[in-house]
Amino acid sequence: MISAGDQIIVDLYDTYGGRTFDVYDKEMEFNFVIGNYSIIGFIDRVDVYDDCVEIIDYKTGKREVAQKDVATNLQLGIYALAAATAFPNKKIKASLHYLRSGRIKSHEFSKADLENVKSTLVTRINNILKDSNFSPTKNERVCSFCDHAKSGACATGAARLKRMFK
Repeated sequence: MISAGDQIIVDLYDTYGGRTFDVYDKEMEFNFVIGNYSIIGFIDRVDVYDDCVEIIDYKTGKREVAQKDVATNLQLGIYALAAATAFPNKKIKASLHYLRSGRIKSHEFSKADLENVKSTLVTRINNILKDSNFSPTKNERVCSFCDHAKSGACATGAARLKRMFK
C-alpha cells in the first residue's frame, strides 16, 4: 500500500503539479434534512466557479463505478444535494477521481437528478428502518467503521475488530 501511495502521489504531481484550482473547501462538512432525516457527512473537495460547483470525491481502491452508473451513485448524489443546498443558484457537477488509474468520472446533476436522489435516499432509509434482519455483513472490513462493533453492541463486529487489531 505504501508503494501504491507513493506512485499515486508521483502521478498526481506529474498530472497537476503547478496547476491551480478554485478550491472552496477540503473535507467540507455538510448537514441537511430530508423529510425526518438529518444527513451528515464530508466531501473530499469542493471547487466553486462562477456558475458551477464541482465536487471531487477521491477514490483509492481498485474497484471503479462504470461511467453509466455515476449519475445514480448514491454517495455522489448525496454530495450533490449538499452542494445544491449550500449553493442553490449554481450548477452541480460531481466527479469520482480514481487515484490508481487516474480516471475521472463525472456527472452534472440536474434538478430531476436531485429529486431522484432525494426519493432514493428516503426509500433506502425507510427500508433500513423496516428491516429486522441484522445479519453480519460478509465484508469484515466494514466493522472497523461501525460504532456498534466498537462499542461491543454487535458481538460479531467486536470479535472481528479484536482479530483485525491483534
